[in-house]
Amino acid sequence: MAKKGRFSEFGDAIRNFWNSPGIPSFIEILEKGLDKELFFDPDRADSQIPKEDLPIDFRLRQSGFLRKFYEKLFPVSHVFRITHRYGREFLDNFMPLASENYIGRGSYKFVYTLPWNQVVKIGKSKLPSDPIFGSLYKEVQNNLERYLKTEEIGLMHHLQKSAWGESKRDEIRFKFARLGLERLHYWKLKSLIPDLVLPTRFFMGLRYRRSPFGVPVVTLTPCDNQNLLPGKHLKEFIRLNEKVRQNPIQDALFPKWKLNFDTHRFGIINKAKLKKIALDFHRVIEVTRYLASEEKLIFDIHSENIIITIPDFELKIFDYHVFDEHLYEPSKENPSPEVDHINLIKEFVSSFELG
Repeated sequence: MAKKGRFSEFGDAIRNFWNSPGIPSFIEILEKGLDKELFFDPDRADSQIPKEDLPIDFRLRQSGFLRKFYEKLFPVSHVFRITHRYGREFLDNFMPLASENYIGRGSYKFVYTLPWNQVVKIGKSKLPSDPIFGSLYKEVQNNLERYLKTEEIGLMHHLQKSAWGESKRDEIRFKFARLGLERLHYWKLKSLIPDLVLPTRFFMGLRYRRSPFGVPVVTLTPCDNQNLLPGKHLKEFIRLNEKVRQNPIQDALFPKWKLNFDTHRFGIINKAKLKKIALDFHRVIEVTRYLASEEKLIFDIHSENIIITIPDFELKIFDYHVFDEHLYEPSKENPSPEVDHINLIKEFVSSFELG
């Protein structure tokens, strides 16, 4: 009860801080320290993290025939951060991209490594009917000035003025609202477990592709970038060596396995580090419970969203999406949808055999 009360009080403070005089804006709080966290010196040739040390799920790198053909025909070239200065569009932060730097894709983004040990995540096109655009999106849509910087609001209006047709203007507003939504999802976790959440900068990007005809294909899309850490996805530490018994049809079509942590998979991990990882996982469980019970939100946590760094063996979360509770289908075993996520973590931690 004490933990729930602490999270409740903290949540109330977050919800009411807009009305408190003298409190910095949401954006100021969110971006505090990012210039230092994400700083890199282009004149220093920092050694690249070896590809074998990257948290890459190679299955996420695979694309279908049509996607591969499209990438060959229109190869990605670079991305700029776009904002509004001097009364017009202003481009900065040139980020070179190449197909060989593509390291994965999620449900909402394509991920590329940059030459300076960072990644840039480029938003995929999404329809407003996607379940990500729930109650939090409505909050952002109705209060854009809270979630977007002044120059981003200026850029949105500038682009809308030069757009043809109402539908194009709506599409531009939708993309900027999605940028604000990404920030809000990040804030939901960053405010509760700041040390476990990887510092992330969200920005509006202009992504370029080279066409066979010499005319660049330019796309306005929300992006974000993070430091690249050596480590492994949670699933890369898992041994699937014990099958969970189900009915014959499920066993054939949808096999399930017990999750076991392989402490020798990437070297020997001492007990103190395992205890620290277990404690951090329990903090993630508490946050997941809090968001579900107090805000009716499901933290969409999967083994692809978490890495354990090497050689420090620290838990880091680098992907942040929360959905409305009613958009999840509860399973027969767990009528409350967040329980499926919590049980996944609990099963994993129990395999540490810490007692």
